[in-house]
Amino acid sequence: MSRRHARRCMTALLGGSLVFIAPPVPATAAEEVAVPIANADVAEPELTTATPATKTPDRWTGAQVQHFPKGLAGHPDGLQAVSLNQTGPGTLTTRLWRVQKGSKVTLNWDDSPSTHADCKQNEVGDGQRYEVVAPGAGPNSPAPVPFTTKGTDKGKANWQSGRSYSFTAEESNPKVTFTSKQPDKASKCGPLLTRFRAQQEPAPVPYKDKKPQLPLPQAYKNHEPVPPKDVVTACNSADACRFEKDERYSFQYYDRPRMVGQAYINCTRNAVTDDRPVEWQEYPYDNLTQYFVDVEKKPLNPRQPLNESLKEIAVQIAGGFTRADGNPLEMATTNPLLWNRKEQRKLAVTVQPGEVSWIEVQPARERITGTLVKTPDLRLDVTVDIPSGAFGDRFYQRTGPLSKVELARCADARYNARTPDETIGAPTLRAGNPVAGLLPVAARPSDAGTRVRPVTPVAESRTR
Repeated sequence: MSRRHARRCMTALLGGSLVFIAPPVPATAAEEVAVPIANADVAEPELTTATPATKTPDRWTGAQVQHFPKGLAGHPDGLQAVSLNQTGPGTLTTRLWRVQKGSKVTLNWDDSPSTHADCKQNEVGDGQRYEVVAPGAGPNSPAPVPFTTKGTDKGKANWQSGRSYSFTAEESNPKVTFTSKQPDKASKCGPLLTRFRAQQEPAPVPYKDKKPQLPLPQAYKNHEPVPPKDVVTACNSADACRFEKDERYSFQYYDRPRMVGQAYINCTRNAVTDDRPVEWQEYPYDNLTQYFVDVEKKPLNPRQPLNESLKEIAVQIAGGFTRADGNPLEMATTNPLLWNRKEQRKLAVTVQPGEVSWIEVQPARERITGTLVKTPDLRLDVTVDIPSGAFGDRFYQRTGPLSKVELARCADARYNARTPDETIGAPTLRAGNPVAGLLPVAARPSDAGTRVRPVTPVAESRTR
């Protein structure tokens, strides 16, 4: 029953001794934070040879690239490097994890002309060209940005640091690709890159996302998108994956108030007091269940929590939630992850004459965003919305004046003004129904006989 249009409203927080603490405020969008880049110094695997390896560094993907050892790369800080040419121009790709769509990202790295023995002076003397792009799926996908290394003498490195590429992410976990633009299609001599770093101004926290319509999960194998069901299948076994909570986009909040129990409408001239239990239940929501119902058309119950439908994944999410709460050993905690919560309160409700009263609950909930990781190549972004175990629900007694409809109803004659109420009764009670044979209270059938019998008190009969 909604009381949106009450002209006067008194709100009393029941159980006044309780103190509700506001949940912590997540990081604001203006704060610049580091973006983790896997194998950012291309140090893995460590190369012990003097010649380049014709393979991509760990946790990167690419084609036609070479991995240079420290000695050959010639970096002043002794770093390994990647050449964007192998037997022709190549590409090197990574994804910037934990970057949400709309975030402003700045990527930095070092570059140098190649030190490969097969390089010619005219290939390195004026620098070497390549492009960087972070393509998106939408129409605003950025164009590639060209770069040129410093010129050098054949066989000598000429490193410059602080090369920079800034963009606004057109997708979550944006993919960044470096592409060689050397003109010789068969050359082994391409620009060298290393020491990748990234910063971001995170996109605003999406507080407006509704529980039943959470963003769909995103899944990846290496750096390419895959159907989320593939990663769910791989993770849904004991200790298969690890859940890493993203604190920036996880938050505690109070949900919209809703009415629980019945409404009291006092049509009398006196206050009405009643003791009664009030029950309410908080349900979990998660984007994995929503994905299977909406996209995969699986007959899952949207109200069924993950700890029933995908039990091992639920255990992994609960473990990551506990670790992120400062409990790395996942021991018993006063802030557990709750999939369901059922509450009951016994309340004393007092309703004044001519008023209506009802109870509302404002549930305490948590929105948890994070990633299920299966080393080395599978990732699945997950969002769950659950009842909070860290702070309690608020519940209110609300009162207000009667509406016109309620006032009119209080002025109505009672339903049983006549016996029976022939206007609303069942078919057997309606007027003219010979089956009913009902009579007014004061009347009796004309053919009914009369019998008179004296009644003797029990106590008097015993004395005789």
